[in-house]
Amino acid sequence: MKDLQLQQRRWLSEQLKARGRGARSALANHLGIRTDAISRMTNLDGAKENREISLAELIGMAEFFEDEPPGLKEARSKAKDIRDRTEAKITRVPLLDTVPAGKLAAPMSQLPIDQVPLLAFADLGRGDFIALTVRGDSMDRISPESSTIIVNKADRTLVSNKAYVFCDRGEVTFKLWKPDPPRLAPLSTNPVHEPRYLKTKAEAERMVVGRVKRSFLDL
Repeated sequence: MKDLQLQQRRWLSEQLKARGRGARSALANHLGIRTDAISRMTNLDGAKENREISLAELIGMAEFFEDEPPGLKEARSKAKDIRDRTEAKITRVPLLDTVPAGKLAAPMSQLPIDQVPLLAFADLGRGDFIALTVRGDSMDRISPESSTIIVNKADRTLVSNKAYVFCDRGEVTFKLWKPDPPRLAPLSTNPVHEPRYLKTKAEAERMVVGRVKRSFLDL
């Protein structure tokens, strides 16, 4: 049995003894557990059945006895650190619109930014992200129609065979960048889709909105 667990069991036994008759039942009722669970928590004999005390139960005991159990402060601090690290990895991304995975087309809606839904994602890394719903099948090998793509507007450097959202005079499309010759290429099971050829890479750089970081489809 670990030293801290032993300290907590002794502390609990002392608190129950000080409270007197009926304390075990009252504490069990306060914590929402069975009375025999309290008995296992106070068992100091390693050869007999015992039960570890959870953080939530330690907090409940502190409220019940109006005294802080050993290790509670440290456990709270550790739990907060874990929660903060987890929350720091979560990126909330606005779902702004649909993006055609076909010919260049105007977005379907123009909602104010404060009225759009937010999606939460883990481990996106640094960036300026937006989410778009795919319309059409010209990129269905990686993003079927109705899937959602996460676009990093902070990443506008064109890399061969990577997916981007492009905008030309207010009309948008979702395509692969191919440098030789310069073109916006589909990645589709539908042979009807053809690439859009450009004169130079600079023309594509003026059109790029951001690189597609992630694609997913809810079933």
